[in-house]
Amino acid sequence: MHSYPDILQQKTDRLMIAYLAVTAALSIARTPDWPWRVAVHAAAIAVVIWLASHRGPLPATLRFVRDWYPAISFPLLYKEVETLARAVGNWGLTGYVRQWEEGLWSGQPSLWMSERLPSIFLSEYLHFMYFAYILLLPAVGGWWYFSKQRPAFHELLFLLTATYLLNYLFYILLPVDSPFYLAPRLEEPLSDQFFYNLVHFFSARGGARGGAFPSSHVAVSTVVWLAAWRWQPRLALLITPVVLGVYAATVYGRFHYTLDVFAGWIVALAVVGMHRRTASASRESQILSRPL
Repeated sequence: MHSYPDILQQKTDRLMIAYLAVTAALSIARTPDWPWRVAVHAAAIAVVIWLASHRGPLPATLRFVRDWYPAISFPLLYKEVETLARAVGNWGLTGYVRQWEEGLWSGQPSLWMSERLPSIFLSEYLHFMYFAYILLLPAVGGWWYFSKQRPAFHELLFLLTATYLLNYLFYILLPVDSPFYLAPRLEEPLSDQFFYNLVHFFSARGGARGGAFPSSHVAVSTVVWLAAWRWQPRLALLITPVVLGVYAATVYGRFHYTLDVFAGWIVALAVVGMHRRTASASRESQILSRPL
């Protein structure tokens, strides 16, 4: 019988293969460079299948790649989102999100939050938290991985794979432009500060237009937080300021609408809740199937 980490790793592999196949098919529909995209996706699928089907112990380096390849793939797949969103996406949701945001708050919190709280300290703190988001997975996942907590590590990676890929598909099919592209930047004295410049440097080069709703920053940080509460509550307390800071920074820094934040929470809770119900039902069925 396979162990819980092995089952999670197999499910992660299936998610990655399915996503690569679906996005390859979408690229055939509209992108002129689809032959090389399909070839790259097919090669990636072949590598995943080979890693998943390998029997016996792997060399240390290959073992690391086998365990971490989804996390390594996330930023690469994210950059592809923008191209596919331009090719096949229906951008009509952007207008609705902006209208709903206006109706909910009688304005745009992504604009007036920084105007009402024009503090350099607050702005720099929140931009630092927004940047620290990229460290959550390697920090928490790395701690569990190198401390040999395989169930925690593989559950986290499976949950994040499901969250990222679900968001990416939504961005491709129903892209939404964020305030980062549509609204003016923060004004002085909040702009031209160290963490402000650092975040905008990476956002300008690593962002994908259309990837706003739901907020992957919010969804992913929430998933990491919930996983930490399950496996290591003290660690969850330690990263709480980062997670809460990410929530506030997404709106304060004009990266997202508040609706993106709410949608991010919904995605995170749905992914984690569905996994835990499925895992609980599976364990229950295993118990019931055992001979008395």
